[in-house]
Amino acid sequence: METPLPTNQELLEYSASIPWQEIETQKRKFNQALKDIAAFDYNQSLPLDQLSETVGATVSTYYDPTDTRAANVVLAEVNGVKHVLGSAVSARYRGKKTFPQSIVPYNFNPSVNHTNLNETDDPVTKMRYLGAEIELGLVHSDGHYPTEEDMQHYMQVYRGHAQKLGFAPQIDREAGQYQVETHITPVLGYNKTRAALGGILKVLTMSSEETGLLTSILAAYPVESDFKLTEDPKVQTAVDLMQEVNGFFPEYKQRLHEAHQRYHVNPATDNYVQMFRNQGCHIHLDLAGRCEALGLLAFYTMLRSASAVANAAVLKGAPFVNGTLDPELLCTREYLRRVTVTGRYLDLPTSPHLTHNGLERYSTLLRSERVNSPARAMLLDEGLGQPISVMHNPIGRIRPDLTTSKRICTLESTGMPASVSASRMAAVLIDFEYSHIIIEDYFRKYGSDLEPMYNNKLMWAILGPLDTTTFIACQDESDRLCTDALVTTATGERMTLAEFYDMKRRFMHKALFDIDVVIPPREIDDVYISLERMLEPPHGHHAQTIEQFIANPKLKSTGNWGQILKNAFIELGGSPGEHRPDIVLKIVHQMHEALRLRYLES
Repeated sequence: METPLPTNQELLEYSASIPWQEIETQKRKFNQALKDIAAFDYNQSLPLDQLSETVGATVSTYYDPTDTRAANVVLAEVNGVKHVLGSAVSARYRGKKTFPQSIVPYNFNPSVNHTNLNETDDPVTKMRYLGAEIELGLVHSDGHYPTEEDMQHYMQVYRGHAQKLGFAPQIDREAGQYQVETHITPVLGYNKTRAALGGILKVLTMSSEETGLLTSILAAYPVESDFKLTEDPKVQTAVDLMQEVNGFFPEYKQRLHEAHQRYHVNPATDNYVQMFRNQGCHIHLDLAGRCEALGLLAFYTMLRSASAVANAAVLKGAPFVNGTLDPELLCTREYLRRVTVTGRYLDLPTSPHLTHNGLERYSTLLRSERVNSPARAMLLDEGLGQPISVMHNPIGRIRPDLTTSKRICTLESTGMPASVSASRMAAVLIDFEYSHIIIEDYFRKYGSDLEPMYNNKLMWAILGPLDTTTFIACQDESDRLCTDALVTTATGERMTLAEFYDMKRRFMHKALFDIDVVIPPREIDDVYISLERMLEPPHGHHAQTIEQFIANPKLKSTGNWGQILKNAFIELGGSPGEHRPDIVLKIVHQMHEALRLRYLES
């Protein structure tokens, strides 16, 4: 079977050339030495001889080490084979940091594979802790745009309420002046995750009550605004980069123009980032043994499968942009993403070690100044004739760069929208946990060979990778229909979301039973029966209004959220395609009142 994944033979050959233990030792020594150099040595250059002695192997850079203002990749060598220790972007994106201070450690271990994963500090398959961030927008109750002072005050109030109630107080700014991002402390299990998400929604509602800033917890920021971006230097350099990269492709200028017309945006707002107003639920899962090959396999299966399509459809619902009801779509998030060239679909991340010419392609993109972080150089796309980073692709990424003492490497899903339903988000998050267990167990048995999965038709239907054309077609259908869309599996079957999750529930009971991991059967049912109940309630009744979807004890989280929002707009006197910011603001008020009823008055 032909796939873009590295073959098992390639994994074994790389591991034979550099033992994984040697790479681990070198990385630990390098990371510690780098901390010392960055903290106490303010020279722009990297002391390669000193690092070579500390690491115990030749340390070099891919490009001229004296060119300290340009991007570069730091390498170690064993038996004539090189591997990445860390990378740095150019001075354009470093702020006031020196070159050594800008180097981001590369924590993946390309020598860990399916035959030696059991030797690492992750010897067995287990539930991996899941973290998530939820992006959302804020607006004054009278429709005015929030200032930075307003946003900082809201965040301060949020932290205070979260600490009092015992929930994670972390909340950060997003690129848009009107957006923030809340965080879920990594937890295990559906009920705990749902409780954590419910706590976040409660704290958001309390903070809105105190500050007068209303939340718009939707897949896209809905209300009219001035499209202002924050003044943070990192945001401004990212804006410059996206403007420059999009400028290489004239067809994207036309896409931006069409989006302006579609949503009644002032043509003077000639900025791709300002139009990029989607809001997501980003999901992170730890990768066992910092295994690079496992990350590639998980990306290609979990994030490109019918499971990913179904999970995104469950959370979709946001027909408004800039106070306009979209004339066709019930969820505008992916349309907004595709306005920029950085939102193209990604086939597979580039591994500097395990993909063809990977190090050269990774280094070239990093050096081109078309990426503003090393990990984004792995998101290489050459489909338009020029190498770019699809840093906002609607699938996800693998992350080797998380700067923690545990050197955590993660698989990150960026294809999940934010949702006002804690139950829906929790079920999707835990489905990812379960799916990841299955893929990790599969990797330990078969490596990156997909033939055994293909021969297991049920597993292939659920986690087999969809070709890009089918994947996009499924996403487009759910953008138009949300939870009324059908799912196409890798085996070619078409079914409703409820039918898909019933099939997955039965699959998970058997698959998880066969793995040496303790997950009570009832917890599996909690996830998939909850999804089925929300999609096709046994009593046959679905939420028809915003209040019912958010707060009605019998109907909450049921119904087609995108259609509910569209109907609310029409009932208030609007029509599809019409620019009525007054109506959209009323709908944001309806959402807030329903959240008050759900979380503050019940």
